[in-house]
Amino acid sequence: MIKSVKAALLTGVALQVAIPSIAFAQSDSDVASKEILVTARREAENLQDVPVSVQVVSGAELQKLSIATVNEIAKLSPGLTLGGNASNETVIVRGVRWTPGAGTPATPIYLNEISFDPANVLQTVFDVGQVEILRGPQGTSRGAASISGAITFTTRRPDLQEFGGYAQGSYGSDNRVNLQGAINIPVVANVLALRFAANYERNEFDRVHSLNSNVDPRLKGTTLRLSALFKPTDTFSVDVMFQRSRQTARYFSQVVGTGSPGFAALGIPANFNGPALSVQDQMSVQDGPAYYPKDTDLLTLNASWEILGQRLSYNFGRQFSYNADRYWSETDPANVLPGFSPKQPVQNLGMPKFNIHEIRLSSIRKTGRFFDYDIGYYRKSSGGAIEIRGQAFLPGAFGAPFVSAPGAVRSPVSRYTIDTVTDFGLAQTYESIYGNVQLHIDDKTELSAGVRQIWDKVPISLQTSLSTSFVTFPRFLPAASGGCPSPLLPDSPVYGAAYCDAQATTAGPLPADAHNDKHTATIYNISLSRKFSDDVMVYATVGSSFRTGLPSLGGQGLPANLVTALPEKATSYELGVKTTPARSVRFNAAIFQIDYKDQLTQFQGVEYLDRVTGQSSRTSLSFYTNVDSRIRGVEAELAFSPVKNLNLSANVAYSKTQALGSLVPCNAATPLTAANPINYCPLPKGTKINSSAPFQAVFNGDYTVPFGSVDGYFRFNLNYQGNNPNFSTSTVAAKAYTLVDLFAGVNGNDGAWDVGFYAKNVFNKRVLLTSLPISNPYPLFAAPLGYETVSSNLPREIGVTVRWSFGSR
Repeated sequence: MIKSVKAALLTGVALQVAIPSIAFAQSDSDVASKEILVTARREAENLQDVPVSVQVVSGAELQKLSIATVNEIAKLSPGLTLGGNASNETVIVRGVRWTPGAGTPATPIYLNEISFDPANVLQTVFDVGQVEILRGPQGTSRGAASISGAITFTTRRPDLQEFGGYAQGSYGSDNRVNLQGAINIPVVANVLALRFAANYERNEFDRVHSLNSNVDPRLKGTTLRLSALFKPTDTFSVDVMFQRSRQTARYFSQVVGTGSPGFAALGIPANFNGPALSVQDQMSVQDGPAYYPKDTDLLTLNASWEILGQRLSYNFGRQFSYNADRYWSETDPANVLPGFSPKQPVQNLGMPKFNIHEIRLSSIRKTGRFFDYDIGYYRKSSGGAIEIRGQAFLPGAFGAPFVSAPGAVRSPVSRYTIDTVTDFGLAQTYESIYGNVQLHIDDKTELSAGVRQIWDKVPISLQTSLSTSFVTFPRFLPAASGGCPSPLLPDSPVYGAAYCDAQATTAGPLPADAHNDKHTATIYNISLSRKFSDDVMVYATVGSSFRTGLPSLGGQGLPANLVTALPEKATSYELGVKTTPARSVRFNAAIFQIDYKDQLTQFQGVEYLDRVTGQSSRTSLSFYTNVDSRIRGVEAELAFSPVKNLNLSANVAYSKTQALGSLVPCNAATPLTAANPINYCPLPKGTKINSSAPFQAVFNGDYTVPFGSVDGYFRFNLNYQGNNPNFSTSTVAAKAYTLVDLFAGVNGNDGAWDVGFYAKNVFNKRVLLTSLPISNPYPLFAAPLGYETVSSNLPREIGVTVRWSFGSR
């Protein structure tokens, strides 16, 4: 849960390959002439003329594939993962992973040019004008500096001239409901317009139910959005958007495994915690669900003034995060304590702050000019405080050690329980100035160069208070086998003379832990492109990046030297080509290499000795350490129209991440002690450390059949994931798989209405996406747990979508 907490408060590979928009439902076969405008360099340009990696997905394309959640956008882009729910807020681009708590995002997520906290943008998708996916360093010409790329969501802007709107609804398997709509009102023609949009969604979250609970998983969310566009002159405009999102989720942790084999000598029966479960079962064994309310308001303001051939821009963003109720995670996913559901409640103390300011001056691009420029100042400030309440269970909390089996005692004995209250004060101030120049050497050659100076401050405080607690030991065992360490210790008032008690903790605060890390860095980007003809462009790019992490506050009691990782640095090299060899064909490709120094690498599920409780624990999602690594790969895209009204595309990506040699935290047989609180293992040079499958491919197709005033259509999406030898922290490699989505329906050829049917994951393929070991909250429990927590893809979903629109849509 700490990953979600950090995400609510703070935010802070690489290849640049052009993967053009999938041109669905074109009226002809002229792929090359379909102009797709992008703002990758903060200026509207034709996709094929930009020497940067950018994939464009329009709002119309999202609607045609019934995409209403951000994670499904990844179906259109190999190498991209977007997880936008309470248990899986993740961004992966080319194997580089960001999760809440990882510090400055490796891939910033923009909403209307504001780089908000990714966890608060990745919620729902509706009334979207365009999504742009950029890859590679993007640090010298826009907002936040980034290592692996940037993803920009642009909401539909109000239309200054025409009244209109739309309504859309879909219903699918497992009670999945999504309703959305918008209405556009030109208040003063050509000067002021308003747009109201709304979305309601309800579903069974990740469809994971529990064998030990009658509660169903559920996600409910409502989002309201108001946009206003004010343009009193042709040279001045102000665009404002306010969005209010209210979302609640309750969910269970999916597990797979044989269940516990038990331990007969201690009277622990086999499968006391649950039966054997596979990924196909899609089940949990928790006694109760986790609960996560997520209430967020987002405000964006984009102002632009053109004067004397220059453009002055100002972007402002404000994020408000509310949590009226406590939210909690269930801390016993393996059901080691049957009948007892330990929870970790978390609450914001006051309202976190999150503000973005950016001011930018640039030349207005003009044909025939030799020189263009961008200069800007960017500032992000965030901060807040949270409170986490938890419990640590010492020997004796659930019955007499070495006598009571798990489940025999269902309420912890308070004498042997440590109650903890931890207050985190989190903040970040990130400032930078940047500049970029473009030299148009001739009408076919362009040289671009930029630099950014960064100042990053991350003050963080930690204060933990404990209750008085005791630990009990059996007198009938020698001390070396877990028995009473001294005959002088008093008898246990709970278990009698057969046990002795020793005080473990004293009520009161622990010494405060404070960090006030400050970093400065300078990064650069240089790109050279040459158009050898109107149909062929070649470009080469080299760029650097810098990213700071956050202290690993999610791992209570971590060894002090592992609390904060070093900043990450990277240099990217790339050579690419963009071509349109025929009017019905587009082919692009590139090769790349990224050299990482101190890459922030996640080591989730590593066992360590908690210096607060003295017990074994495992690292959380927010635990990062540094690894030197190198990424090499290639990507290619082919889009073509073999016959009229048929459009096909194929995107393939291969990237391999290899370690350059170091020692890293690991799970090993060496016992954990105060002198050795965590184990290290060598990570040999050349070891593959991909976060996702090295080879991935996406295939899409659309065929339209005209029938008078209506059109029939058939569409498909195939997503292939190759073998992944580095499947999370599991020792078993993930096997290759393919997911297939199909769509069919009819629409008015004027685009005013559409009735469609869809089947997602047609063959009901079930595959593991992540797999992690589980910490044992029950001391002196000798039997293996028999489970790992996992996540898997959604099962087959069949549904229908209806859409009606009028006027300005």
